[in-house]
Amino acid sequence: MAADRAGKRMTNRDMQAAERKRQILDIAMRLFAEKGYHATSMRELNKEIGMAEALTYHYFPGGKLEILRSVLQNAQEERIASIVGFFRGIFSGEGRLQEVLPELIEGISKRVRQDQAYFLILFRERALLDQEQKAALEELTKQPFRAMEAYLAKLSAQGAVRSMDFGMAASQFLSHIVVLIVQGFMNGNVLQQTEMERIVEYYAHLWEG
Repeated sequence: MAADRAGKRMTNRDMQAAERKRQILDIAMRLFAEKGYHATSMRELNKEIGMAEALTYHYFPGGKLEILRSVLQNAQEERIASIVGFFRGIFSGEGRLQEVLPELIEGISKRVRQDQAYFLILFRERALLDQEQKAALEELTKQPFRAMEAYLAKLSAQGAVRSMDFGMAASQFLSHIVVLIVQGFMNGNVLQQTEMERIVEYYAHLWEG
């Protein structure tokens, strides 16, 4: 059945419906990021879209909660998969800590800044995801930590860093960076080069000592 549906060409009505749903999700993402999920009413959402409330419920029968979950679901796989791919790439080489860590911080910062609306909504409203979405997100977000854990273990085997709990070290570093970046964009600030250098020096000294 799925193959049959996939093989059918989309009608003008199908394309119009898909465009309407995309429009709803785009506007909802902006409003949820700017005002928060709870502070955004369906009336306000419909006004921004220029759509009758009954029509919005036609596309999203579950109302605002379904729209929120759809916003995050549509963005989740693409955004997180991009970050996972970035981590795997950066840890696949033989770079030293002083070379890899600055690139890692800048890469995370760049991706979060590019998708501020998505990450802001995710951090604020994560509790509203359904169990399946939470499980998928948890599995995706574990992958960068595993990649860094494996990288540190590889460096240790080469004698470049000391023996330690590599999972704990990866968690400490990445959590530190993400918190700083999120705090920064919520306050309208960007992580400065001097601060990045200070962080790199601290962790390099800690792990190489």
